[in-house]
Amino acid sequence: MMARMSASTPASGGPPHESGGPGGSDSGHLVHVLRPRGSVFLGIVAIVAASVMLAFSGGAGLGFVGAMALLATWSFVLLVRPHVRVSIEGVAVHNPFRRTFVPWRVLEDAGSRWNLELYAAERTIRVWAISNPMIRPRVGMSLGFGGIGAPRAPGDAAASADPFAKAKAEGALRHGATSAPAAARLIEAAREDWLDAVDEGIVAEPPNPRIVARWDLWDIALAAVPAILILVAVLT
Repeated sequence: MMARMSASTPASGGPPHESGGPGGSDSGHLVHVLRPRGSVFLGIVAIVAASVMLAFSGGAGLGFVGAMALLATWSFVLLVRPHVRVSIEGVAVHNPFRRTFVPWRVLEDAGSRWNLELYAAERTIRVWAISNPMIRPRVGMSLGFGGIGAPRAPGDAAASADPFAKAKAEGALRHGATSAPAAARLIEAAREDWLDAVDEGIVAEPPNPRIVARWDLWDIALAAVPAILILVAVLT
């Protein structure tokens, strides 16, 4: 499964684990989003197909409408929405029906088996969006404050003012694929950059960092409503 990295502009908002809706930001200082390109494409195709079939269904019954809605919503929840956000606060993992935020301080390691995995506070957070098969890692992609293998220039005022400035600039120019192992290395590099930034006083370390995991009510609602329509159609 392919995953692309896209740069995003800073977004205002509350704590990283709070989001206003399906398009809400998990961070007020978003740097990169990792999202599976192949599954996003498949999800969009399924959504378009379901929409076309609904549009030309004529007088189809409630069961057919519910089935097509189920195809569209589950494709969106399982294939389009899952992603990973790497920000100045930490890593936010958006799996289907579940969101988990891991601050940099509690993140111990990142690795990969079948999928990208984050290890923190004696927990393993598995990432639905980033997997291993059919991946060609791209060397030199930056997820960190100053980029992998890119030493911070002394006296760089811009870098001091915004430690993610270089990562944002590189991300804006590069849209490539990454594998779970490559994503793990990039996350580890970003954490090292965060530790350096904390030591240098560029960023402040939050008090009492902890892992925040919660159910995604939007995903649950999107998946449940069509299922209820089908159930009603079967029972009536």
